[in-house]
Amino acid sequence: MALATYRSCSFNEKRAVLRVFWSGRRAESPRINQAAREYAPYALSLIVTISIEMGIIAVLLDVRASTWSWLGSASAVLSLWCAGWTEMCRRRINAAPALG
Repeated sequence: MALATYRSCSFNEKRAVLRVFWSGRRAESPRINQAAREYAPYALSLIVTISIEMGIIAVLLDVRASTWSWLGSASAVLSLWCAGWTEMCRRRINAAPALG
């Protein structure tokens, strides 16, 4: 699914799309809801990519016995939590019935 609806939105509509996606509250506009559905897989893929990168950094810091390894590990755990939250938001937006 492409981001056709999302890309055609104005700046304020894009802000509404993000609000709908991250809060789980449906908008009255079917266009906003459709754009949020389109945004969901992209948001998830980006946060998973970031989580993988943070995991690699954490492992490398641990292998090198760096004093910064605690920060890398904490960042990896936080990014994994964010990935879980994003997946929950994706499921919630896709499970909600389409309005309009």
